[in-house]
Amino acid sequence: MTDLHSHILPGIDDGAQTVEDSLALIQRQLEQGVDEIALTPHFNAERTSVEEFARRRAESFALLQDAVQREGLEVKLKLGAEVFFSSNLLELDLEPLLLQDTPYLLVEFSPMFYPSWAKDIFYNLGLQGITPLLAHVERYPYMLSDPTRLFDLVSAGAVTQVNASSIMRAGSRQAMIQKFLRWQLVHVLSTDTHSVDKRPPLIGPAMQKVEGWQGADTVRYLTQNAADVFAGLEPQLRDAAKPKKFFGRWF
Repeated sequence: MTDLHSHILPGIDDGAQTVEDSLALIQRQLEQGVDEIALTPHFNAERTSVEEFARRRAESFALLQDAVQREGLEVKLKLGAEVFFSSNLLELDLEPLLLQDTPYLLVEFSPMFYPSWAKDIFYNLGLQGITPLLAHVERYPYMLSDPTRLFDLVSAGAVTQVNASSIMRAGSRQAMIQKFLRWQLVHVLSTDTHSVDKRPPLIGPAMQKVEGWQGADTVRYLTQNAADVFAGLEPQLRDAAKPKKFFGRWF
């Protein structure tokens, strides 16, 4: 399987702090059948430059690569970034932030407010040959309260990702994820893992949960989509249904 969102690179953000932490996370991923991992540390243009971020990321990656080879772990790693969305996104040099050798850009929204201009920016990214991959869509309160916003972004060309941990945790997020899946508004499932203890990788058990909800075909669909994105291919996405609201509930 493929994980498109992780914080496994050591010492670069709030994820793994040491090479040992990174190796433990990779080992846990391998145990669950994940052998392709995108390394996507946080990037915020208000805090650092693209050049400085790329330099620090390369240094961290070199340390991790040496350790992975030394331990003989059979895993394919690609560099990327989780880019904090802002109105000046189109002004940045986005090439170093794309998932390595692909046109995909992992983007994170603020949880505080819905960026109403996102649809236009996503459309313009597409004109540049860049496909936005929207991170953990279930974590944004404004997507849960109005899922037509997510539909609009998918219509603008976004590929969407949910966190495995949200699938494993009962509650309103989990319930809405099931609806997102039925509406074909979820395209990939990833870990967003940060640590073995507090935010461990759970893609294996999460896929089992999805199979119980929607069947093996949905698991194959999510798995193939992630593999296609990792390879730089265009996934064959299913047509999304626009959510409708009746008597205060979304159907």
